[in-house]
Amino acid sequence: MSNIINYTQENLDTFDQYPFNSVDSLILSSAAYIHFPDVIPEVANWKGIRLQELYRAEYFEEMFHNIPLSEDTRQLFFALAASPRFRDIRVMGYTEQFDLVSEKQFSATTFHVCPDLYYIAFRGTDSTFVGWKEDFNMAFKAPIPSQEEAVRYIEKAALYCQGTIYTGGHSKGGNLAVYASAMCRENIQNRISKIFSHDGPGFLESTLKSPEFLQIAPRIEKTLPQSSVIGMMLEHRENFEIIKSNSLGLLQHDQFTWEIEGNNFIYIENLTKNARFTDKTLTDWLNNLSEEERERFVDSLYSVLSANHLTSIDDFKADWQTAIPATLHALAQLDGDTKKFILHTLKKLASLGIKNVSMFGKEKELT
Repeated sequence: MSNIINYTQENLDTFDQYPFNSVDSLILSSAAYIHFPDVIPEVANWKGIRLQELYRAEYFEEMFHNIPLSEDTRQLFFALAASPRFRDIRVMGYTEQFDLVSEKQFSATTFHVCPDLYYIAFRGTDSTFVGWKEDFNMAFKAPIPSQEEAVRYIEKAALYCQGTIYTGGHSKGGNLAVYASAMCRENIQNRISKIFSHDGPGFLESTLKSPEFLQIAPRIEKTLPQSSVIGMMLEHRENFEIIKSNSLGLLQHDQFTWEIEGNNFIYIENLTKNARFTDKTLTDWLNNLSEEERERFVDSLYSVLSANHLTSIDDFKADWQTAIPATLHALAQLDGDTKKFILHTLKKLASLGIKNVSMFGKEKELT
């Protein structure tokens, strides 16, 4: 079955011949993970450069370093650069920011798709520990630094986008697209026609109840794989469509496993029982923790992972023989109260999981 790489290789229609759709959104959201080269100034300014012109072998190492699914992303980029549908898209306004102190991992790219359409794509979480830490901070903090940065970015980009604006992203990028579209100035918000969130996590209740979110909610197009975990995290009020994935469980967050037939995704009716079990268990667990407890739990785990001075999951994998003992040592060095707190918090999660197993065990699988 086809995925977004096959679609890019095989769909030769221009956007005049076949309009921009949710698959195109996921493709550009995936391209937003690429580290576009600093030595090409047109990428960062608002004049932009044709996507095909970025197909230069001397930049490939920089472009695909330290990103999730780097080989799939590389193959997608090669297909984009050759495709009559995508190769003339102009890449512009690229920015990338990383700050250990404020715990911010942020990147955004504007794609000038065709004369009257601009797509503002926000990058999802990369493989850095700071990126993952910022994601977990969403459980107790709003806004996080990347959400604030996304609002500033969209308000700047809108000055140079003389046409219809779509926003979107995969994973955290989808969350940023929704947040920025909701919280930007009203005159800019009115120009945003669609907001795509591809398996993006939800929000704290306070954000969902805000008049700004309610204003843009009908424009959100959220897609999830059938066993979604990330996209069901936190609270969510928007409607969503479910896409068939050829992978299992948490691995379905990999957007390259989402199946396509013709020019669109293969949609199914229901989330799997496992997805609904995980969603209820995590939601119940978070509801049983105060925001202060959530923050303490996340900070404690992050202190353990960062104690080995590695900065990313890729570094951890490459040096696992040193990293694992260092992590276990850091865990052992935690004070007694913190150890007790972490154990108690995990016991709560286990207890809720056992409770929900009995509930969902009696339920017939829907998909």
